[in-house]
Amino acid sequence: MTIPAIPLKLTAPPPGWTVEADVVVVGSGVAGLTLALRYTALDPGAKVLVVTKDVLSAGSTRWAQGGIAAVLDPADTPEEHLSDTLVAGVGLCEEEAVRVLVTEGPGALRELIATGARFDTDEAGELQLTREGGHRRDRIVHAGGDATGAEVQRALVKAVGESSIQVIEHALVLDLLKDADGRTAGVTLHVMGEGDRDGVGAIRARAVVLATGG
Repeated sequence: MTIPAIPLKLTAPPPGWTVEADVVVVGSGVAGLTLALRYTALDPGAKVLVVTKDVLSAGSTRWAQGGIAAVLDPADTPEEHLSDTLVAGVGLCEEEAVRVLVTEGPGALRELIATGARFDTDEAGELQLTREGGHRRDRIVHAGGDATGAEVQRALVKAVGESSIQVIEHALVLDLLKDADGRTAGVTLHVMGEGDRDGVGAIRARAVVLATGG
């Protein structure tokens, strides 16, 4: 006899408070903060709200060691980076996703630099490119040696703090809100007794971005 799976859902009392936003981003790692900053840059008047389960600076991004691979050497090409990645992936890579990575990576890295991230440089002040396993070219940049993730997060958190982006910390998202047509219209969340808001609340938003990692 097969027992049907029962969807698990967190139970909570009705929201005791509500805020409005144009975009709510769930997650405060490199993906969530980058998107929030980019959206704010495109629409300075938009109300963007980031929700994080801890404090803003406590995400997993800061623990990322090693470096960031991007084609920055004029002698290097995205096609070579693509080839190296597919070989190292031994058939497990989604080629189109890798192609996006290698073509958009250099621009994303320059965007991090413009945001304020400081990467290691050589004596001439140029980005110091190194080589790691699987790469046949020098295309890896580091920050503070193996503190790359910590530097990226520092720069993004600082930029968010200097922007109009609102942040709700110590918040556990419970569920998605939907409108009458079944479209996502925000989230409900439980704030763990920190900051201006407490208990179960709701954020009503035109768009919800889930950037909560793996």
